[in-house]
Amino acid sequence: MKKYSLYFLLVSAFGLLISCGSSNETTTNVASIYKLQIVDSVQVNLLSSGLSIADVNDETGELLAIQPNPPVAYVLSPKGEVLKKMGRQAGDPQAVGDYLLSGEFYEDGIALMGFMTVKTYDMDFNLRESMKPDFTHGGMVYMGFNHLFEIKGNDHNRLVAYMGPQTEFSDKNEEYYQDRKIMTLIDPYLAKEQSLATENMDKEIYKPVGKLASDSRFVTSGKAFYFLKPELDVKDNFLYYAFKGDTTMYKVELPSGEIVGQMRIPFDKFILFKGFSMGPVGLKEQRESRPSDKSGSIERVYKLGDFEVIVYSSGMKLSDIEALDRDSPDFRERLMKADPQKHLIIKNGRRMNDELRLPDKVSHFDMADNEGFLWAHQDISELEEEPDLITFYKLKVVEVK
Repeated sequence: MKKYSLYFLLVSAFGLLISCGSSNETTTNVASIYKLQIVDSVQVNLLSSGLSIADVNDETGELLAIQPNPPVAYVLSPKGEVLKKMGRQAGDPQAVGDYLLSGEFYEDGIALMGFMTVKTYDMDFNLRESMKPDFTHGGMVYMGFNHLFEIKGNDHNRLVAYMGPQTEFSDKNEEYYQDRKIMTLIDPYLAKEQSLATENMDKEIYKPVGKLASDSRFVTSGKAFYFLKPELDVKDNFLYYAFKGDTTMYKVELPSGEIVGQMRIPFDKFILFKGFSMGPVGLKEQRESRPSDKSGSIERVYKLGDFEVIVYSSGMKLSDIEALDRDSPDFRERLMKADPQKHLIIKNGRRMNDELRLPDKVSHFDMADNEGFLWAHQDISELEEEPDLITFYKLKVVEVK
């Protein structure tokens, strides 16, 4: 029940702030204080490696749960009972490949995403459409993250996915940051149109959307940032995202990809990584890196009704790291304790929570549904023995009385 990663190769409501990147925003003078509170739980009787909740059906409350490797998808009842299962192996033409990266209830069926492929199914996991883009990318592919979303349309719905950076340029060059797109818009209906020429079909089915903001530090700094990844959520045809090592959150209209809002994240503290030099010099800097500050990192971004929830770690100064004694056998544990995962609850650009640590009993979050609930894994680290059941918690932002 941990997250896994695999190396390969308007706006007024959104709250525009103009404070500095290493903001020390507090909840001072905020009329109400909020917290994430567990309001329900679901127990699943499965032996599974890395099971996560990918989506919740708005109409039935059924859960779409996925296991990345070996790839298995489940439809669960609201009480956690297994209703449907798809465990096709990679060689099966109806499977998504070696790894199941994400999933989504799509129209009256299900969409699943593998490495550079998306397939749609009916509710019994019978294949409908298989789509593979004509572009490739180098970088990282992430398992156990919610990277596939449905967006509404006038005639039919589409999908939007994070499939890695879509650009012809290398991240060692300035053109990469000017050209790279954030997401990929996918239209399964076009896959049915046999009248389209095969060579043009993929370009119509898969379209890149959303460029980096012109004032983004990744565009203006003249520095290289390798494995630049957005943490994101999609709600009501809007994409909310922030890059892992940045202090700005963006709101993007879909399917146009236009930035319609941006917010300076009110961190308690956050250490920025300043990047490498462009070109081959940067690769040398990376290989010959010396002890330095531990940069802050955004781990998840969620939209919950009027609130944004951001999970992050602040990073640490080198002097504080050295004080932990690198030669100590428990150095890693001490480092994690000194720089723990925290969370912000934000409304109109202001931090609304006093307690930054993750809620009790929670190890990490999976996804935010359309009803304003956040789904999380049970923290089993303090339990005396491994539990027989997998427990998912359902949390909501509530006002502290």
